[in-house]
Amino acid sequence: MSWFSAIKKRWKQNKRERYQEEFRQNFEDTLVIHELETVHVNLIKYLHVALNPEYMEEINTAFRLKFPRYSQRQVNELWRELKRYFVLAAIFKQVEMFHDKVDELWHLMLDDPNKYNQFCQTFIGHKIEHISHKQPTWKPTERTLFDFYYVQLFTVDMISLKIWRKFFKEDKGISFLNEFTSHKLTSLKQTYMRTNTSQEAEQTFEFFVARFKDAQNEGNLHWKKRYEQTDNASPAYFAYVAADEDAKHEFKDIFGSDSTDSGSSSDSASSYNDSGSDTSSCSSCSSCSSS
Repeated sequence: MSWFSAIKKRWKQNKRERYQEEFRQNFEDTLVIHELETVHVNLIKYLHVALNPEYMEEINTAFRLKFPRYSQRQVNELWRELKRYFVLAAIFKQVEMFHDKVDELWHLMLDDPNKYNQFCQTFIGHKIEHISHKQPTWKPTERTLFDFYYVQLFTVDMISLKIWRKFFKEDKGISFLNEFTSHKLTSLKQTYMRTNTSQEAEQTFEFFVARFKDAQNEGNLHWKKRYEQTDNASPAYFAYVAADEDAKHEFKDIFGSDSTDSGSSSDSASSYNDSGSDTSSCSSCSSCSSS
């Protein structure tokens, strides 16, 4: 081995060790998903057990070696959103992926099929299939459905807007709202719920459906105060649907604005120029989904 090769090898090893140490120092942050009470507590518990520290550190190190411009704080934000995505994938039928770097973490997990299968079995007892689309496609309906799920299960904060950009850009999801409000649970399960999943995921789906039934009786008078206190955008969504065009500006700090979607944030992944686009209105950024 030449002296140059030896130096390069040592330099890479030093980076690896630094990334590992930074992950360990900040690991506790990855355990905070900020799910809403709609999500069964044990579903999150099993997710953390399945994504154990050793497994996450391995994937995290591989990601940072591949994308060294990302700090551990920024990668932790991607981890949070991947964990949220896995919760969605555990509950619902095919869920589209709308961010290339979140998807990259998923791809790195798939590089070791045995470990990935063990993760899935521990999490929900069934494999979460990764479907790669041959061609990038524009999917506004799928994106609206993603947003519709997301805001009822998780807080919506600056990290959410930075990763996924503007919510409900194409549509408010009124057709989905009407369906979940009026249809019976058995029918909704057949149409929207993942078939092979855990009891906790199924119960979360049932809580999710009940949320829409309850919202009809709650009213939306205090949605703004509740969001300001908790980042819970669920009540705000129902107020947003009922609002006219003149009142839409009241919700831009919650669901994002056109400037949010254009990637104006200096922390957004698009500013790093690592690869491609991560536009949130289509699945072309990753061309992948779950099933």
